[in-house]
Amino acid sequence: MSNSENNLKEANYWKSLKELGEHPESFEAKANEFMKGVTEDFDVKKLSGLSRRKFLALLGASTTFAAASCSNYNDKGQVIPYNKKPDEITPGVSNFYASTCNGCSQACGVLIKTREGRPVKIDGNPDHPVNKGKICSIGQASILDLYDPNRLRKPLTMSDGFGFETSFGKIDDEVLTALNNAVNNGKEISVITHIVASPSQKKLFDDFIAKYPTTKIYSYELFDDLNKNLAWNKSYGSSQFPVIKWSDAKIIVALESDFLGNEGNTVENIRHFSEKRDIMKSKSFVRLYSIEGDMSLTGMTSDYRIKVKPEMQLEFVLSLVNEVGKKIGQTIPVAEKYDLNDFVKRNNLSGETVTYLVNDLIKNRGAGIVYAGDRLPEGVHLVVNYLNEILGNSKLYDTNESIVSFLPLSGDSDIENLITNLNTGKVGVVIHFDTNPVYHFAKGFGYEKALTKADLVVSLVESENETSVKSKYVIPVNHDYESWNDFNVRSGVFSFQQPVISPLYGTRQKEAVLLTWISGSKNNYKEDLYHKYLMDNWEKNLFPALNLPMDFKTFWYASLEVGVITSASTPKTFAFNQQSINTIKLTESKNSLSLVLKPAHSINDGRYANNGWLQELPHPVSKIVWDNYASVSPSTAKKYSLDENDIIEVSVENRKIKIPVSIQPGLADELISIELGYGRTKAGEVGEEVGVNANVLIAKRPIISKWIYTDVRITKTGDSHKLVSTQEKHSLDDTFLKDLHLERKIIKEGTLAEYRKNPSFLFEEKGNPLNIYKDIDYKGVKWGMAIDLNKCLGCNQCTVACNVENNIPVVGKDQVDAGRDMHWLRIDRYYSGSPDEPKVSLQPMLCQHCDNAPCENVCPVAATNHSPDGLNQMVYNRCVGTRYCSNNCPYKVRRYNFFNFRDRFADGYYEQEPFNLVNNPEVTVRSRGVMEKCTFCIQRIMEARQHAIEEGRPLNGNDVKTACQVACPAEAIVFGDVNDPHSEISKYREHELGYHVLQEINTRPNVTYIAKLRNTYSEEA
Repeated sequence: MSNSENNLKEANYWKSLKELGEHPESFEAKANEFMKGVTEDFDVKKLSGLSRRKFLALLGASTTFAAASCSNYNDKGQVIPYNKKPDEITPGVSNFYASTCNGCSQACGVLIKTREGRPVKIDGNPDHPVNKGKICSIGQASILDLYDPNRLRKPLTMSDGFGFETSFGKIDDEVLTALNNAVNNGKEISVITHIVASPSQKKLFDDFIAKYPTTKIYSYELFDDLNKNLAWNKSYGSSQFPVIKWSDAKIIVALESDFLGNEGNTVENIRHFSEKRDIMKSKSFVRLYSIEGDMSLTGMTSDYRIKVKPEMQLEFVLSLVNEVGKKIGQTIPVAEKYDLNDFVKRNNLSGETVTYLVNDLIKNRGAGIVYAGDRLPEGVHLVVNYLNEILGNSKLYDTNESIVSFLPLSGDSDIENLITNLNTGKVGVVIHFDTNPVYHFAKGFGYEKALTKADLVVSLVESENETSVKSKYVIPVNHDYESWNDFNVRSGVFSFQQPVISPLYGTRQKEAVLLTWISGSKNNYKEDLYHKYLMDNWEKNLFPALNLPMDFKTFWYASLEVGVITSASTPKTFAFNQQSINTIKLTESKNSLSLVLKPAHSINDGRYANNGWLQELPHPVSKIVWDNYASVSPSTAKKYSLDENDIIEVSVENRKIKIPVSIQPGLADELISIELGYGRTKAGEVGEEVGVNANVLIAKRPIISKWIYTDVRITKTGDSHKLVSTQEKHSLDDTFLKDLHLERKIIKEGTLAEYRKNPSFLFEEKGNPLNIYKDIDYKGVKWGMAIDLNKCLGCNQCTVACNVENNIPVVGKDQVDAGRDMHWLRIDRYYSGSPDEPKVSLQPMLCQHCDNAPCENVCPVAATNHSPDGLNQMVYNRCVGTRYCSNNCPYKVRRYNFFNFRDRFADGYYEQEPFNLVNNPEVTVRSRGVMEKCTFCIQRIMEARQHAIEEGRPLNGNDVKTACQVACPAEAIVFGDVNDPHSEISKYREHELGYHVLQEINTRPNVTYIAKLRNTYSEEA
């Protein structure tokens, strides 16, 4: 038996370093029946005034926004009263429209649910071949950005950072004059945009250049895959890295890559990865090795994790190539001096695990993939390309599907040229096309100062940002769900974006603004200008190339209804260039304190900083909310005398920031990890001054890559900043259950090898404890849920989906610290092993809808009770707020409204118009003094029951999918009728690995967990 298997059997689970060290605070939190603040007397002065429900106002607003969706594809959708409503709009009935999310470069297909003409829920489009009905947390929460009252409503003239209302016509006149002057004087017109994924937008830029020939387009992303694509071009002569067939892999080796967390199309990656961890379909799992310095979501999921600092990845992979090459007879001179055994000894790695890795790669030639992260330098990608080639792993490159790029990303040299042109007076006009380069560009470029040298600076943005306040004119633009567009990010896959609501404010579609300037006259602007341009481009250029047996109008309306079309693409061939391996720039690894910069898990590059749902989403690893921080390992913290919450000064050359410390188990020693996207100074009421702007640490000319640095210095400042983590706020206490007769831990897991030998190895005696009461015979449908811990990765997308579906309020950092966060579904993260080499276990936790629910028999007013179909339900109007139910719940899943949080947070920010329109009208908005919890999406159950009655048939368990189930990209959640022996949920409940949390206390939960299995090396891949 391997050491890893022994470790699993002897696992001692802990949630934090405080708990591991038996810190008094941790013990008190678990032992105390009442959460902090629950027993404190109310201070009336601190309570927000209770506002009356704006029922009449909401009715008026509903009328105003009625039928604003794009119900007629011939029209853009317009605001019309109910007496002229479209036929398909029925009050109280949802309408769904297909569109595309443009929250990142992946352009996933979405299905937008509208009620009375207003969007209320975003889900993935099941017809889209890439994301297949799933959408990330940013896409889920994007509905909040649509109704953000901080969105710009009028065009502005800026002066000293302050905006003054002006007219579109005045801006158009001055911009047109400036554009013509720039062309006549030979000055550059600089357009700064994000990645271009739209064929029609690319044509628009081409038309703009044709009209104004001195135009240059700069396309950038704060986090790009430029190094990967440059290496691929050298290795295979193609400009774009291919799509990986993850589901065909038996072995995956991730080098400093969070491909399951926030790198690439994570929704698609998670789906393919989880398909190979489905215990219901196969007893063969993919094995995942993570070689990383930071602890990532991918690393938490891995079967084996090897700690290697980012700047040492090149030496590691060269050593790996040399070792593998010697065993298969394909060595190369560039790797000959790198010895893997020596690397393992010098870096105190597990020789056993590295041996497993080498053997697995050789044993599974042609069925494995080595994948380098986007942040790594070009040299690592070149070596990885070679390693995959000699192992025959190029079979896992999809030749039928490739990533499409319409405009190459601008490199650092391009940005430097732009700055030089600005400083030398060679730029006439700068157009920020919904971008924020003042915040995103490396400070060493001096972009903010250089902007003052341009003749005219214009920003087209949804909301004020650090760049717009430095512009002369600011043009407010439509939200994605108010806009038309098309996208083509994969060969043969085209998706469409259509407006589902008319512009809420006086905004314009940004593409229509450029079309107006192309026309040469402000009088040529029309609201449907880009819509007609889009249709015209498809009719004349794109549609004919598809060779479809239909006329254009039929194609257009059918495509908009489905939201996506596919066409055959020409398969690509990849011929490896052996000489590419000789272009590697070798650098010696330094034994110094190093730094890695990463995208924020929730708000990405800072674009979504003003979204409260995302700011309050617990980090999947640290569980910290409302902050970024410098993560260090326990050993590094000890070496530099650092404690949690200490503020340190981090210096890289002459660039420095002050940031709080978080001690992260599993992090490589002598490494600091910081997430970017925080520290916004112009983001809106929610997002400003949250966290620290670590973008200032990015170098103008980085040596390794712009996200990895060595020779970092840190200094303690003597100050501290409270970081708030949700991990120990709602702890299940298994400590006091250890002496019970039927001992059962909250987390149950083992190895795939053990399961193959004995499927019942975890539960030799399975069954429910005796019940002193007569069991209730539930007639008809009885609802239950199952969660497969082999598939669940802890991505948090279920949590965001639940928040949106159930009108969960944002409470703010101070209330989260007091244990008053309102999330109905949380993901508990447990460590086992040592703080330096921890294994991670994850468990979604929600109301278990127990048949013997402890909460029900302590409620004095029967506000919480049991339904005939097995639901533990809440009657909000009965609740008087005793909180007995919460104190008696062993799972700690009930949430109490200590305040009207919408009114209390940020001085009533979420009570402002039009935020009332974001609420799901099918779910009651709870008031202060009311307890709430997961309802198993009772509103969806009631809707399905109504449909069954209308159709004259019995309700079927498959008729209902909960919000979390729909959102889960791993398909880890199953919901249905446990009384139906043929249902999927029944199969999960009867599975050998199925168990109930705290089953020994006889609560009889209706949520079944499938125990996690680790695919250790004792298995055949």
